[in-house]
Amino acid sequence: MNRTRTDHLPALDGLRGVAILGVLLFHAGHLGGGFLGVDLFFALSGYLITDLLLREVRVSGTVSLTAFWGRRARRLLPALAALLVAVTLLTWALGDADLWRSALSDGPWVQANLVNWHLLGESAGYWEGFGAGRVFGHLWSIAVEEQFYLVWPVVVLLVARRAVRAGRAEQADRARQTESWVAWIAILVSLASLALMLLLVDPADTTRVYTGTDTRAFSLMLGALVATGPARRALERLAGRGAGAVLVLLVAALAALWWVADGEASPWLFQGGLFAHSLIAALVVVLCVQAPGSMVARALSLRPLRALGLVSYSLYLWHWPVYLLLSEERLGLTGWPRTAIICAVSIALAALSTALVENPVRFRAGWARGRSGLVAFVATMTALALFWVVVPRPAVADVDAGAVTSGGSLPGSGAGAELSTVLLMGDSIAVGEALPLDAAMTASGLTLESMASDGGGGVVGPLAESTWAELPAVIASAEPDVIVYQITTYDWGTEQEQRAGYERLVRTAADVGAELVIVPFPPIRPDEFYAPHMDELDRTDEVARDVAAGSGGQAVFLDSTAVWGDTYQRERDGNSDRSADGIHTCQQGAARFTGWLLDELARRYSGFVPAAPEEWVDAGWAGDDRFKGC
Repeated sequence: MNRTRTDHLPALDGLRGVAILGVLLFHAGHLGGGFLGVDLFFALSGYLITDLLLREVRVSGTVSLTAFWGRRARRLLPALAALLVAVTLLTWALGDADLWRSALSDGPWVQANLVNWHLLGESAGYWEGFGAGRVFGHLWSIAVEEQFYLVWPVVVLLVARRAVRAGRAEQADRARQTESWVAWIAILVSLASLALMLLLVDPADTTRVYTGTDTRAFSLMLGALVATGPARRALERLAGRGAGAVLVLLVAALAALWWVADGEASPWLFQGGLFAHSLIAALVVVLCVQAPGSMVARALSLRPLRALGLVSYSLYLWHWPVYLLLSEERLGLTGWPRTAIICAVSIALAALSTALVENPVRFRAGWARGRSGLVAFVATMTALALFWVVVPRPAVADVDAGAVTSGGSLPGSGAGAELSTVLLMGDSIAVGEALPLDAAMTASGLTLESMASDGGGGVVGPLAESTWAELPAVIASAEPDVIVYQITTYDWGTEQEQRAGYERLVRTAADVGAELVIVPFPPIRPDEFYAPHMDELDRTDEVARDVAAGSGGQAVFLDSTAVWGDTYQRERDGNSDRSADGIHTCQQGAARFTGWLLDELARRYSGFVPAAPEEWVDAGWAGDDRFKGC
């Protein structure tokens, strides 16, 4: 129980093995709470890095930032750089335009250690297929850790220097003072991070608080806390000889959380549940160090878990690209057979990466240290930056302007007022349609404001609250003449709830002098997520049509069957009209919808002449990364 140093402990390798196994099973769809393995990684990293830094303070009284960052670069960069180049070239060779495009979009941000913020900026919902279509989407957690590696050593160094200025004569006293202050900082940062999560969480999409560095810092800081002397001594007093029994209870709690957690469907995770899990994980880590002979520590030291743990970094890097590249369609397999192949391929690649890339640079390459190491680092980063510039890009889809019915030469015959600003509302389908709509309306002399939202955007159903909270400010800023609401695939609820939502939107538009135009979403091919709600969604058109008819001219329902047909249709006239995901539109379909909507608006507003499709179909929007599965 007096162990104060973290020498190489087999149990910690085993914990890494458990963490990566949970992540693998989660992404394969076999363990709903397996994503919590990332939190276990965070707690481990927080503990190990802080223990390393504090040991250096005890010995030298300071922290060498260059030495620390050099070790981190040798540990992380070689395998990461190899992955970025190999996966990008592989997606190119396989001709998978969606994955290829995502690699080119996200790769530079991975290199910059900022990919989590990049994905948030692009509204890439983590829980929507766990970043499906983004081969580097899983690297958000690596970015969080690397940001921690950049900041935390500086904090510890400043604290160590503050202890020197405090006048402590003995180095041991200064080290104890440093550890005490580091413990308090870890506590305060953890609580602040938890408070931010509680403050910023959006029930409609928890991606922001799940992948944001500020709201996940507590997972790392709790690991850092238990690495400090005060925390370790407190645990020794509390656990005493019962550390082994406490470990059993803590591991049982972790297992229960992994079993019951179900991502975004478990709101308690973002109301303190993740904090509790991270605290338990941190306690498991430090007790495994303090009681290496306990039953739990011995179980974690078993060779299979240790073997997974020793390749866990490369395995984490490779497993998600392998999962996407070895799709059900490509393999012709589903379920456990596909999972077995994905795991086997991922482990093989991880073993090769560890043996041929990671370990040689980390342990044996003398040139990777000192000035030559700095030169190698700069050269690698420069080469990667050039790689993103020179690597080929996927061809931009051609949009057939002749298949877009829009752009009459005469003004519309409607008697409505002049049209200048249109506000678009809807879900991720409308987000894609907003791209050609913006180009077409700009070419037509109109302004488009869009508040269409990924994973939400509706005025009825489980995600409506955030839309209603945002809408007043958007309307006040845009001052629209027309509000176009495309019914969302989340407009779930009873007929009365749907009617109330649409009637409220009619009143909201009327209050600001805008006309409401309601259009249905295109027919979808429902997956297991939408299938339970199809009766509710099939009713939305009828309810919205009835609301518009009874609005006294404040709203109109426009039937877009002429654009999409009555059922989901992948291709039309030889062009990809709809995404292979069965939900979204492709460039051609979005362009046809744009032409149709502009023609409908021209019929209602005198003086409005839609621009010809030739003026906007080639305006660059068709190359946007949003169009996937086309």
